[in-house]
Amino acid sequence: MTTLIVLLCVVLLFIIVVQISRVRELSAKLRGEEELEERATNSAGRWLMIFMVGFLVITSVSAFYYKNYMLGYGPHESASVHGKLIDQMFNWTLITTYIVFFATQILLFWYSYKYRYNKRRKAQFISHNNTVEIVWTAIPAVVMAFLVISGLDAWNEIMGDVGTDEEVLEIEATGYQFAWILRYPGADGILGRKNFRLIDATNQLGQDWTDPRNHDDFIANNLVLPVGQKIRVRITSKDVLHDFYLPQFRVKMDAVPGIPTYFIFTPEKTTEEYRQELRKYPEYNVIDPDDDEGRMRWETFEYELACAELCGVNHWSMKKSMDVVSMEEFTTWYEKESAKALYQTSIRGTDADPLKDVDDYLPFEIDAIRQEFNTSADDALATAETDDDTFVLEYVSFATGKALLTERSRYQLEEAAKWMKAHPTVNVDLTGYTDSTGDADANLNLSEARAIAVLNFLKQNGISSTRMNAVGLGADNPRETNDTEEGRAANRRTEFTILPGAITTDS
Repeated sequence: MTTLIVLLCVVLLFIIVVQISRVRELSAKLRGEEELEERATNSAGRWLMIFMVGFLVITSVSAFYYKNYMLGYGPHESASVHGKLIDQMFNWTLITTYIVFFATQILLFWYSYKYRYNKRRKAQFISHNNTVEIVWTAIPAVVMAFLVISGLDAWNEIMGDVGTDEEVLEIEATGYQFAWILRYPGADGILGRKNFRLIDATNQLGQDWTDPRNHDDFIANNLVLPVGQKIRVRITSKDVLHDFYLPQFRVKMDAVPGIPTYFIFTPEKTTEEYRQELRKYPEYNVIDPDDDEGRMRWETFEYELACAELCGVNHWSMKKSMDVVSMEEFTTWYEKESAKALYQTSIRGTDADPLKDVDDYLPFEIDAIRQEFNTSADDALATAETDDDTFVLEYVSFATGKALLTERSRYQLEEAAKWMKAHPTVNVDLTGYTDSTGDADANLNLSEARAIAVLNFLKQNGISSTRMNAVGLGADNPRETNDTEEGRAANRRTEFTILPGAITTDS
């Protein structure tokens, strides 16, 4: 039914147009074609002048009215350091083109009116005018030279890479249909090596796990950056052409398959600071219709990461939220996210781990062992209670049935020696335990020998034996049941106890 109505409307419109043309023909015969044409051109000329005025007024007024929604104006000044250069270039270009736009539109419509048909006027033939041609060639050339040269200066300043001595946070953004994969470096501050041949279901970026720099890299759901920190974004693509676009920061760079690109910028406004700028404008003090909680538009504002290339039917879904926070907030977020490093949480020790048979701890594991000891010892020393003064040296182990320290034990014991050197007034007890397997007296002697082995290691690393006491308790005080292998393993342990009354050199 709807199609029939549309068809009838089209037919009716066609009939009306035909009838109007017939009326014009009859009018021309009655009044004369010349007179009718002159009247028509006079009328068209006047309407063109009216249209010109309305057109120029509407374009100018609407631009001014909506300026607070446009990048570069009102509350939307650039949120990055380099963005001011881009906004400045844009403003110079806008001023130049706005003047040209006004001048050309006025001349276009004025000449259409002035030189409308008049049977009493004879057209002049002018083959050329050297002065006019020089003017309209020279002026655009000078203006374009100014815009291009200033643009190149800005481009060179913005696109320069970082120096080797600069402090910079480098992250990686990989586009694919239809999302971004955001990879951050871990504590080493360096992104690990990739190889597309290694991409699989558990390794979507193809990270090379034989490269230690990959072991602490982690993938974040959203882009979080610290304010005031120079950022280098390494930009890549897994499939088609994408474009890494941060509109509020004036960052826009293509993500090209097989050809890594980059962009460097420094955020200078946190998300909250940007919101407070928006709050000053009435346009953003209205309820956001898309917010279920009824918050104002300035409250719901988020920086965004978008794809500025039409990369497929779900191109819209590549939008991600972005948050710029203080350095303190970023550090808290970063430490939390670092614990989710893919290699450490999902790859280590599995069949996908090329290093699973390496008979030693990896660097990140050694760092964790040392950090764990320092945390336990510092916590014990910082509190007056004694319930945390004793903790197990979890990474100290011995050859089976012997008091011979394994090679892996040195990491935690070296850290213990370093900690005791930093706290020269602290004395400790070293207590050895065994499981209940075998002869009780033999177990007691073995536990004491193991405690002494730990004492001797610390002594060899510069700790006076007068600060340490080694004792063995055999199978006494088991942590777990001795009925299972896991329980027996837990009972074969060495404990480190900070003695009551110990004080630090800072006290």
